[in-house]
Amino acid sequence: MTSPPDRRSAPDALVSGIGRPFGRRHLGDVVQVRLLLIVIGSLTLALGACGGSGSGSAATTVPTRAPLSGTVAIDAVDNNFRPQDVTVTRGSSIIWTNDGRAEHNIVAAGPTPFHVDTKSFPPGSTYTWVAEATGTFHYYCSIHGTATAGMYGSVTVVEP
Repeated sequence: MTSPPDRRSAPDALVSGIGRPFGRRHLGDVVQVRLLLIVIGSLTLALGACGGSGSGSAATTVPTRAPLSGTVAIDAVDNNFRPQDVTVTRGSSIIWTNDGRAEHNIVAAGPTPFHVDTKSFPPGSTYTWVAEATGTFHYYCSIHGTATAGMYGSVTVVEP
């Protein structure tokens, strides 16, 4: 005696997987598998980036540059001072050169013995300052920035 044929309705057969041809997958199944692989791959990368335990504390050493002496050049170009920050020895000369196409100025930021104040610093011009006092002196171009944003820089003066 043979068993009776499956008498379930077509929707019930599809829900249970009966009636689906072998090897054929629904688009939803493919998307779920791909999504699962993406999640597993992302977690693997994220956990791998965490790293393992090291053999001690990882100390990073920031190389320090020796202070410059003599004559040090700072260029004003493209609304930037280059280099932006310099360290020089007392007695050094700083020469700012406007290598750009726009007019600039050099203004000391805050009350300071850094007596730099050019009202006009047109293209092609230079301005020289001799570092006589030690300390860190901040300056900026009031045309293209403020003391903390835009076109600004600092000069740190140390003992020779």
